[in-house]
Amino acid sequence: MENSKSTGFTYEVRDDGIKIYRLTDLKRDTVDAFFEMNLSIGLAIMEAGHHNRSILDVSTLLMPTPYAAKRFQQLASLRPNDSRSSVAILTPSRQLYMFVRTMLSRVPQNNKSHIRLFSSEEEALAWLDERLNELGP
Repeated sequence: MENSKSTGFTYEVRDDGIKIYRLTDLKRDTVDAFFEMNLSIGLAIMEAGHHNRSILDVSTLLMPTPYAAKRFQQLASLRPNDSRSSVAILTPSRQLYMFVRTMLSRVPQNNKSHIRLFSSEEEALAWLDERLNELGP
């Protein structure tokens, strides 16, 4: 697992290529570290013509901050329509789930069709495998 400085953000790349981003707080430096890393990795994968499969684990958070919500919406809006991307978000609490759904409702439909919410990593991984079969590597 690789850490991004000393923030509440970590990420890892599994053997099957799935990226797992974990956020344990929503301080500005954590959110910015996630944003920059996700954008950098996503652009590299898109330029290579590959399918970007990832999990965003926010399972330890209670509620997003306005700054985090703005940055997450910005990240979702930056995805080109023709890229192959699948993002599973782990949101085990009902309150966080509802907040993320509300936040995603502000993103254009064509920029969020590749995002799904899950309550367990096992369900998220199963969906990412399905997406791999549908969209290819």
